[in-house]
Amino acid sequence: MLQNVVRAVREVRWSSVATVVGAGVIALVALVAALRGRTWAWLPFVLAAAIAVREVRYLQRLLHPPAGFDEPDRRD
Repeated sequence: MLQNVVRAVREVRWSSVATVVGAGVIALVALVAALRGRTWAWLPFVLAAAIAVREVRYLQRLLHPPAGFDEPDRRD
């Protein structure tokens, strides 16, 4: 049981997790600034949110590789 946990922790792509968390924090701060009237903050908000979404989708693709043309559909 403990070996499975250790293996799972080692297989996590920590750099991508850190990217998602960091971009999320920056997006949240920029969104608050933009909602308080700082028009310049919309650009960092959009960039940080786009980076976070890209990394999340990358992590999802690693967990669920696409089915090939000859393979059956694995969606439930």
